[in-house]
Amino acid sequence: MPNTRSTKHLPRSKSIVSMLLVVLLLTVAGTVSAQNAEGEQFQPTYSLGDQMLSLNIGAIYPLFYTGGPGGVEDANLTVGGTGHLQWSGFLNNNIAIGGEFGGMFAFSPNGNTLFMIPLAARFTYFLRSYPFEFPLSLAAGINFSRFEESFKTDPILIPGIGFYWNYTTEWAFGLDMRWWWVPQIYTGPTPPSEDTRFGNFLSSTLSVMYRF
Repeated sequence: MPNTRSTKHLPRSKSIVSMLLVVLLLTVAGTVSAQNAEGEQFQPTYSLGDQMLSLNIGAIYPLFYTGGPGGVEDANLTVGGTGHLQWSGFLNNNIAIGGEFGGMFAFSPNGNTLFMIPLAARFTYFLRSYPFEFPLSLAAGINFSRFEESFKTDPILIPGIGFYWNYTTEWAFGLDMRWWWVPQIYTGPTPPSEDTRFGNFLSSTLSVMYRF
């Protein structure tokens, strides 16, 4: 009896196993297909009307001043903190224009604080190597600075480069490196034109980008 039962149920067992294998293969194939489809959708492609927001927080390094009789002079400031918020709209897949608002602070050896708040228009060109993006940017605008009781409004130019990893089509995370060039120009007689200086700062920020 045991052998007879085993012989009778063998084809049915094979049929069940075969069905399970077919279901498993179909499931795996469906999963791979879905992943491929998701990967295709994940490729960043943008057109007119698409937008992005990014938040950047990090450190700023006061480097040097030029323009005075002493040539290149030390900035004489500590490493400080910086952050800025950016908005841009895409013109096509590679070019975006927008604006940014941010700020920085650093300390003198005497403990006095330099504050700068730039407000600038921004142009960005994207280089891509999936899943990474390398935005090349140039921001230009006005800079509000305060040191002790002195307040001044100057032009500012900020070229930069970024490195971003696309987590999804909406979210990306990365690093931005930017050069702050801040000319403080005097025409005299008070302050005299000899006091004109060109400030140079380097910022390094961690960035979160959201596209919609």
